[in-house]
Amino acid sequence: MGLFSTLNTGYSGLNVNQSAIATTSNNISNASNPDYTRQRTQIVSSGAIHAPNGDIGMGAKVETIVRIKNDFLFSRYETANKDLSYFNTLQQNINEIANYFPDVKDVGLNKDIKEYYNAWSELANNPNDNALKVNLASKTQILSNTIKSTREKIDTLNKSIDEQIKVYTDEVNDLVKQIANLNKEINKVEANNINHANDLRDKRDKAEKRLVELTGASITKNGLQSMGLADANVADYEENYVINLGGYPLVDNSTYHSLNLEPNPKSKDNFNSILFEKQDYSKVDITKNIPKQSIIGGLLEFRGTSFDEKGSLIDGYSGKYIDELNAFSKTLIQTTNSIYAYSAQEEPTGEQLFDPISLTDKQINQYPLSSPQVEKSLANPVRNGTLTLSAYDNNGSFIKDIKIDIDKDKTLQDNIDKINTELTNSGIDYEAKIQNGNIVFVKTDTDSDSALNNGALLVKDDGSLLFNALNDIQYKNISKVNNENLSLPIKDGSFDIVTYDENGEELARRTITINSKSNDPMYSTMEGILSQINMSNIDDNDDNDNSNDVDDYYKAEFTNGALSLNKKTDETTYIGFDNDSANFSGSVGINKFFSGDDSTTISLNQKFIDNPELIHAYKAPSEGNNDVANAMVQMQYDKLEFTTKDGTTTNTISGYYRYIVSDVANDSDRINTNVDNQKALFTTIEQEYQSVSGVNMDEEMTNLMKFQSGYQAAAKVITTISTMLDTLMGIKN
Repeated sequence: MGLFSTLNTGYSGLNVNQSAIATTSNNISNASNPDYTRQRTQIVSSGAIHAPNGDIGMGAKVETIVRIKNDFLFSRYETANKDLSYFNTLQQNINEIANYFPDVKDVGLNKDIKEYYNAWSELANNPNDNALKVNLASKTQILSNTIKSTREKIDTLNKSIDEQIKVYTDEVNDLVKQIANLNKEINKVEANNINHANDLRDKRDKAEKRLVELTGASITKNGLQSMGLADANVADYEENYVINLGGYPLVDNSTYHSLNLEPNPKSKDNFNSILFEKQDYSKVDITKNIPKQSIIGGLLEFRGTSFDEKGSLIDGYSGKYIDELNAFSKTLIQTTNSIYAYSAQEEPTGEQLFDPISLTDKQINQYPLSSPQVEKSLANPVRNGTLTLSAYDNNGSFIKDIKIDIDKDKTLQDNIDKINTELTNSGIDYEAKIQNGNIVFVKTDTDSDSALNNGALLVKDDGSLLFNALNDIQYKNISKVNNENLSLPIKDGSFDIVTYDENGEELARRTITINSKSNDPMYSTMEGILSQINMSNIDDNDDNDNSNDVDDYYKAEFTNGALSLNKKTDETTYIGFDNDSANFSGSVGINKFFSGDDSTTISLNQKFIDNPELIHAYKAPSEGNNDVANAMVQMQYDKLEFTTKDGTTTNTISGYYRYIVSDVANDSDRINTNVDNQKALFTTIEQEYQSVSGVNMDEEMTNLMKFQSGYQAAAKVITTISTMLDTLMGIKN
């Protein structure tokens, strides 16, 4: 081996140490870069000359520069960061919600509830004082407005969350495109299986970490390598790279798919759903597939992803609080209205519960029920089936069932004629008629005995769906009416219907029973309830006088979809409710104190806003009567039912509001605790990851000194060989 070969060996030492110093310098420069992975120059022997006396080395060379990266540690670091961001997202929003439900006795709804019932108490003490009525109207409006304001704040927060989801989804699309492009560049740089695109990989890791933080996407890397570094915990440089979200591939090496946002058709507020766009450009909703443990997942979990038939949120933290606030509002509205309906009126009318379907003469007499000309006007198609009618005597006792086969291929009038034929043959004093396009049953002396022997004719079972098609809710079961037509449901129970004279003296009282589970339509349908009120041979006063009972003074009927109690005499009389455990009057809107049906619509009845002096404290219309005001005061202490999607709970009005406040506070405490715990866990995992991949200044300074010494030693070798060459050249001269 000659001197020139030895000189080259020394030169290789200069090169490798210079490269190592450059790498160390790069590490030191990026010490404050949290997304930088420290690098190492991988130095290997350049080979040897096989001499007789043994192998003589030819120096060293830089094989490659690698990252000190353990992808398994990085995955734990990503997960811990994602989980911390998830809890931070929940914390930010729950703390905002907590501001809407202050846990302070004399602030917010707590104060308004107290002042509302104090106003009723003052009116009870002076029932004819108009100034106190004005005060009550004012306190009622304040309470209503606070409830609505709280709901509006939650809705506004949800809209803000939806906007954040939009911004973050756009960021996700940018990230997946960036990652796919980086994968393409990395593949180009590393195509020779020698070079490593370390800086590009750092950029991709940064984008990947943010993508996982936003979405909780799963990363799959196959073919990880250890790089043969025995003293470093390295697992890096995969052969295959895939990102999946909700079971769909966002990134597959250098190809990617975008996410799309579209308003959910079930949402009344047009809240967005997240859709994945497939290769064929079709879209699939993956909103509920987004992992919760992420920023977007946390936002969706807080906002909610499911909607009821009205388009309101029913899940998520916001959905839960809205549900609870609605339960509070509905019970307040319904119970208050049921009590206020005790205040007797001359001819009270409820709110419209349904829109009756009216058919034209041609639709009734010319076209079959199954024809397009008729079906277009119906709520649902009529089918062939059996209609079962239950007949009762004038005492309300069941007589018999009459069954009629309805033929959808016949006209409505043909089927009406068939019903009447069966009624006549059965000796039932009722006739089916069409009034305003609807079927009604009218008392008729069918057997010509000059007596009306039947007190009611009710639909027991409509196998043909004829009455349902005509949207006649009075013939439906109460439970079905609750689900389809009433925002405030009727409960199983009873109520008293009471008539008074002009002096407030009670004329008659009748107890009406409601049982939606009964097979008897007298107790399980709206028409049955009206029939109980109108039944003629009930002796309400037990005086053997059939001329002074409830049915002699009033007739209950549906007019244009609203229940009305109409006078049958010219006398000055009043009618009201009492002991309403079924909340019937509150459900049908008779003599309402509150209008609306939930936390968005609750308000004092407009007529009382316009003229508070119309508010009555009395039950019976007599001077000084304060029974209704006293019942309102007592209501604040009564255990009432509050129904949410999770079930029914019993509490007082103030107690249930405190329950909502406590629920928000408990959620807030739990989330805040999770944030603290996750911060500690994240710090531990981050330190573990940085101990492997982060820049350690002490270690880098040691390396710098080592490579500097190596460089100086290599230079000394070259100087020595140069002197030897000079000596050799001097001998020649």
